[in-house]
Amino acid sequence: MIDWLSEARLKPLLLIICMASHLGCVNPGLEKNRTIETTLTNAPADLSPWIATGKLAITAEGETSTARFEWRRHHLTHDTIIVSGPFSINRQIMERHGDSLVWRDGDKTRPLSEISTLASPLRFLAAQQPEVIGQWLLGYPGNSEVLQLEVLTWQPAPPWMLPEQMTLVSDGLSVRIIVSEWEIGAQQ
Repeated sequence: MIDWLSEARLKPLLLIICMASHLGCVNPGLEKNRTIETTLTNAPADLSPWIATGKLAITAEGETSTARFEWRRHHLTHDTIIVSGPFSINRQIMERHGDSLVWRDGDKTRPLSEISTLASPLRFLAAQQPEVIGQWLLGYPGNSEVLQLEVLTWQPAPPWMLPEQMTLVSDGLSVRIIVSEWEIGAQQ
């Protein structure tokens, strides 16, 4: 018997070979996630309740404005939209009831036009049809012939697949939306 293949050297060598072959065969979680993603379907346009949290960047006239948002869809005719800058600076809360979009100022509600400096993200929201905006987050373009919606990536939020990154483009305007978290059926 050859001296370098002694039992003391053979055991560690076999252990390393077994570990290496095992590691090469294991694919932790990737196939499971792919299976989940392929079996999920897009959420319906009338899905509610839900909460979407993320960021948006609006580029218009060569300038880009960014904001964080939390969008709460209570039911099809009622949304609460919270938009803020970095560190929650200039936090604004808007409420949609049917076709009406208003600014919540403490316990009072006021028209959006009463916000003294309407930042770009709020101007964009105020110029849209309130009932359609929440559908964009679900990946539905609505009836707009002016804006084009493109969902760039989707994320699983069982039992649905929901947008993760999307862009809205119109003449001279580009909106990039990143949804970092979805809560489906969340209690409001």
